Amino acid sequence: MPTKILKFGGSSIANAERIISVYNIIKEKPKTYDYAIIFSALKGVTSNLKALAKKASRKKKYDSELNDLIVLHMDCVDQLSFIKNKKMEESLDRIFNDLKSKLSSIYSKNHLSSKDLDKIFSFGEILSTLIISNYFNHKGIASEQLDARDVIVTDNNFGNAFVHYQRTYAKIRRYCSGKKRLQIITGFLGATLAGETTTIGRNGSDYTATIFGAALNAKKIEIWTNIDGIKSANPNLVENSETISDITYEEAMELAHAGADVIFPPSLIPALYKNIPISIRNTFNPKNSGTKIYKEVKNKEDAIVGISSQSDISLVRLQGAGLVGVKGTIGRIFSSISKEKINIRLISMAFSEHSICFAINPKYNKKAIEALKLEFEYEIKNKLVDQILLEKNLSLVAVVGEGMRKNPGVSGRVFTTLGNLNISIIAIAQGSSERNISFIVRNKDISEALKGLHSEFFDNQDKTTDVYLVGIGNIGGELLKIIK
Repeated sequence: MPTKILKFGGSSIANAERIISVYNIIKEKPKTYDYAIIFSALKGVTSNLKALAKKASRKKKYDSELNDLIVLHMDCVDQLSFIKNKKMEESLDRIFNDLKSKLSSIYSKNHLSSKDLDKIFSFGEILSTLIISNYFNHKGIASEQLDARDVIVTDNNFGNAFVHYQRTYAKIRRYCSGKKRLQIITGFLGATLAGETTTIGRNGSDYTATIFGAALNAKKIEIWTNIDGIKSANPNLVENSETISDITYEEAMELAHAGADVIFPPSLIPALYKNIPISIRNTFNPKNSGTKIYKEVKNKEDAIVGISSQSDISLVRLQGAGLVGVKGTIGRIFSSISKEKINIRLISMAFSEHSICFAINPKYNKKAIEALKLEFEYEIKNKLVDQILLEKNLSLVAVVGEGMRKNPGVSGRVFTTLGNLNISIIAIAQGSSERNISFIVRNKDISEALKGLHSEFFDNQDKTTDVYLVGIGNIGGELLKIIK
């Protein structure tokens, strides 16, 4: 029987009421598929766990917050109105005691490492999947909890671990072979070969879903969240943004990298290679078909599919006559930034190489400037490179669509629209794939820029003029004939 993978995020299982809604969605699913379901922690729990760990590392009291976390889960169990068996009670007690012990260890050493934090994070998914699997069993769906750390193999880059696909796929297939019960799987988690707990990126439960989908050659993957799908623009800034019905993996990846946080970018990779369709669905509106992600969308004439944005980024700029025609400059820039594990969001440079700039997350401002000053110490000292400039309070905008290749003039429409709005562009980049035009504007201009661009590309309603005729005579009668 073909397999379908489902994933539900924290907002979908925020409390007992939402868990019951998820159960009702699962209950109505056709029996023509074998299912495996990935769950995040209950809404807000991952953030709460992080806050607990930070308090412990600073030797601050955290007992009250820890008790609130325990009560949150126990209240959820009570409200689900099923009889807690002794095994489940023992499991909950053990998990809470393990969490207390780990927090105590962090408190004692007065330090919080990425490795410690990953271990603390794991408690959220362990608790949610334990509760849900027991509830499903109580309701008559034979289920069992699967701790993804038992099958997802990663490196030791704690906080954003790299998944070893082939080892992982083999372990998943071995584990799932012959399983009869519905697998309730922890999202977000993996483990090193030595068994150390890792996480595969914040919002990594999407990634877990596509990893399992690829391993089991699933026919479909459904990502259930709290909105109807991927939007044509940020709905918080553009009220009339539309749900994108169909989109390619590449388009979705471009939008996600530029700020659309409906789906975690790396999660698209396993599905892309196995050509598995992904649906983005709304737990709160399950009848809506949402967004479907495919390898190729046929018969689509639109120039662009969406506009993505991310506010509060910084731009680092190097310029100087000493950069012109010098081999290896770009390599030195990106090598020094890479050593500091800083992710670059956009790159723009003059043809002469006199000026090179790139966008980063503001939290890396100091590290980036220090790394570049060290790398180009000689050039700065000898005036071959000007002082390194840092611009803050900027926003990244990406206009995305495969249709750009077939529709000349898209970039002209983009920049004409911004020009008409008197919005200055700080930097521009367009990929060779011709599916993404990205640029930087000031934070204060982002809302107006998105509204203007959305109107240009998506508001295609015919403009009409109302004509009123009063006392129709010969001339008015002839006009009506002409209009008809």
